[in-house]
Amino acid sequence: MNEYVKAIESIMSEDAKDMLKRIYEPQVVGVPLTDARKDVCVLPTGEIRSYGKLYLEDYIHNHNCGGITAYLSSVDGGISWTKHYAKGKMNSCTYIPEKDIYINLVVEKHDEDKGTFIQNSKIGPDDPNPRRIKISDYYFACAFLPQKSEYSDRIWITAERSISEKEMTCAFIYSDDFGESWNIVELKQPPFHEVVYPQKDLRWTYGSGTEPHVAELSENKMMMIIRTATDYFYQSFSYDRGNTWTEVEPSVFHGTDTTPFLLKLSDGRTICLWNNTQPISEPRHDKQKPDMGDWTIEGFGEDAFTNRDVNHAAITDDGGKTWKGFREMHLNDIRNNADFRYAGNRFTSNDKSVHQFQAFELPFGKILVAMGQNDSSRKLVIFDINWLLETERHENFMNGLKNVSTQVYLKSISGCTARFGNGHCAWNRTHGAVMMPDADGGYLENVLISKHHDDRLFNDIQGVVWNFPAAEKGEVCATIKLIEKKVRISLADHWFNPCDEYTGIQSQFSFELDLDDIDSVFTDIKIVYDTKVGYAQVYADEKHLFKVNMQKAAPVGLSYISIQCATDGESKGVYLRNLSKK
Repeated sequence: MNEYVKAIESIMSEDAKDMLKRIYEPQVVGVPLTDARKDVCVLPTGEIRSYGKLYLEDYIHNHNCGGITAYLSSVDGGISWTKHYAKGKMNSCTYIPEKDIYINLVVEKHDEDKGTFIQNSKIGPDDPNPRRIKISDYYFACAFLPQKSEYSDRIWITAERSISEKEMTCAFIYSDDFGESWNIVELKQPPFHEVVYPQKDLRWTYGSGTEPHVAELSENKMMMIIRTATDYFYQSFSYDRGNTWTEVEPSVFHGTDTTPFLLKLSDGRTICLWNNTQPISEPRHDKQKPDMGDWTIEGFGEDAFTNRDVNHAAITDDGGKTWKGFREMHLNDIRNNADFRYAGNRFTSNDKSVHQFQAFELPFGKILVAMGQNDSSRKLVIFDINWLLETERHENFMNGLKNVSTQVYLKSISGCTARFGNGHCAWNRTHGAVMMPDADGGYLENVLISKHHDDRLFNDIQGVVWNFPAAEKGEVCATIKLIEKKVRISLADHWFNPCDEYTGIQSQFSFELDLDDIDSVFTDIKIVYDTKVGYAQVYADEKHLFKVNMQKAAPVGLSYISIQCATDGESKGVYLRNLSKK
């Protein structure tokens, strides 16, 4: 067990230990004071601190500043948190027990001596004057906290560097003498996004960041995972502790313009945290109003982040050869907000997402994750590792729409418009599919997925998107009552927007049912799929309907079902009662 995990347990009360043991599926335990990345640390005493800023508007106005540096503290394994003002300049850092020192990285753009520095201290976060060692005249941005090798004295930090208007490198910054001297290895940026149908314009592809993160998968193997503007994160491997790296290549992890994180566990397994999502296909930017300008049209900025409202976790127990889980960890609490662009404290962040992560192992097989941006969306979450290993899931909507995505988008201002107010690359939204009285007159409620024209919307498509544990083969069931026209059902290996008109052609399996296929009564639709053989069989109340061929490869199996009312024109739609995967 990691030393810091033992320390956390050592200061917990018996009640706190029992509360922590009882957490299984992801549970929110707090709201960080800043966007997730590197501001959470564990002290050798077992105290967990989450640094950031308190945005007290009177104080900000009277002192002309950007908030008060502060931190949340937990001495019970993350169960509860208290606020404190920060007392030093070190703040969040990594403790290195072999030398009894604390280390972090800072970028200084305002001092006379500008560049990237390593801070180290014998005191820790509260040090008022940590020692600084300059490692580069360049600015290395988006750095994560330092990590210490399990197998050697090597300490490393990952970051990115802008080398031109269009290019960013992935930086692996390492020391073999406990921080006295440092070396920097830079990897080339992965390929840029290309406009391929159904894309109709460039995503944010230039200067969107690489934000690399690295974990030791085993003694002789390190993995780097890299943000890209394509449909996949890229990866690179090192077999010599990080001195050299393989050419970057696509990974098995879907994701676009979001930040990944790798956490090595004390038992040798590794967890990946990321957004297993795809944004709505890019529209023609030169047709959008108001004019977003050449900067965005040419791929230097995003029009709208429609892929940052759900995040995921997976685990490997064989050094990254295979991954299990691909489970939704958290759905954005404001994903349906009609004033999404204005939610939360405007001083904290104009981004309002559940992307970006930092994670630590806790006692009793639990994981603490800091995630997200803006105080309306970011969270501190705890879950049990075994939750990732489940193979079945069931949903009866007794908790309403808590566990599904249903948002549709209101016509909104696109692009990087934060300078005009709140909101950054964000569209306002509202509910598409909604809970309605039971279609057969019972006391329970069903989900109604319909289609009605509304000039306020980006499009009229409604849908329900639901996640289940990833599997190469399995049985997915949906109990539906089709009222009018047809319903589209798709199985995929990643999340699509409920209102994405191209879900069907981009999923592994997709088909439509109309009233010639099933009667207008509640019917159990069963899809038995096998991604290895490449087809699925579809049944209605155990009656075989047809076979569906797989449209594209699924390297890690499937983990999503999307049910859409995507018919031409208006439709009363379809009622949904239950979902299951086994």
